[in-house]
Amino acid sequence: MCCYSSIAHITAGRISKSFKSLLVSMLTGISGLVFCSCAPTTAVIKPPEKGPFQSEEYIVYKLGDRDTPEVLAERFLGDRRRSWVIEESNHDIAFNGAGYVVIPLKDRNKGGLRAEGYQTIPILTYHQFGEDCRSPLCIPTHVFDLQMRYLKENGYRVVTPDELLAFLEYRQSLPKKSVLITMDDGYRSAYNIAYPILKKYGFTAIVFVYTDFVGVSSSAITWDQLREMKANGFAVGSHTIFHSDLTKKKDGETEREVIARIKKELHGSKEIIDRKLAQDTYILSYPYGRYDQRVIEFTRLAGYKIAMSVTRGGNPFFAYPLSLRRDQVLKRDMQVFISRLRTFNHLPLE
Repeated sequence: MCCYSSIAHITAGRISKSFKSLLVSMLTGISGLVFCSCAPTTAVIKPPEKGPFQSEEYIVYKLGDRDTPEVLAERFLGDRRRSWVIEESNHDIAFNGAGYVVIPLKDRNKGGLRAEGYQTIPILTYHQFGEDCRSPLCIPTHVFDLQMRYLKENGYRVVTPDELLAFLEYRQSLPKKSVLITMDDGYRSAYNIAYPILKKYGFTAIVFVYTDFVGVSSSAITWDQLREMKANGFAVGSHTIFHSDLTKKKDGETEREVIARIKKELHGSKEIIDRKLAQDTYILSYPYGRYDQRVIEFTRLAGYKIAMSVTRGGNPFFAYPLSLRRDQVLKRDMQVFISRLRTFNHLPLE
């Protein structure tokens, strides 16, 4: 599925008429396989009286009193986080110890394709949090809590960058209502305010830091705080060293100096984060969300696999990983927030 270069400029929500027919023909080959190989239903299966029925495709399992989707996912799929696979395949099951469930063993819909369209992944972007917010980049604590509660109560699942990358590389499907949360710059409020709220709802996020800011003042996050967040499932990505615009030449800079600065911002920040957090940093947030073809190429050469802008819109499986779209959460109105959670793009593929 290496079709990135030809469709990287296409967005999930703004597909031209001329592109629609091309996209339909491209995806129909995949969707034909997907639509004819959906997860089997229990209606045509007579489960055995004792023990589970198992084939290469699925398991039909009689629920016990302590069987939850998480328990079954760990036992049969090897990962508690894959509990959504069981829940989405048995949406009418109460998991109260009665009845049978179907446990799919093969990933049949890696691109989130259905006859009526395809899945998109919204990425939400925050900067600062506070009790008394005066900057448009700051979200009040109670508003952020309301937003995260909405996600939890309405069945949204926050995915990790590893899971997003597997989806973009057509290696793994994601829950139907997937969302990714990111926090740019590295303000202390990401740790003091957002971190406890996210943990309360069982969510994680990516913290993008520009390394020259980390630990410099009481308003900046520290390396120890980042280590703690990472130990609790959060990811840390690069926002460069000095947060300089990689697409613009500074006053007095030669072309050679511009290239040297871009390389330093990309390579240097990755090296610092790798050393401080003992990791291989592969996620980047472009400063100001700005990039061009040259910046993308240097980003790739620096070893990043995912890079994000602040251009609005969702991300289908065929989105180019080095120019992903994100929605900045700037307004405090819940209806505006909800409108950013578009997880499906309607485009008839039959």
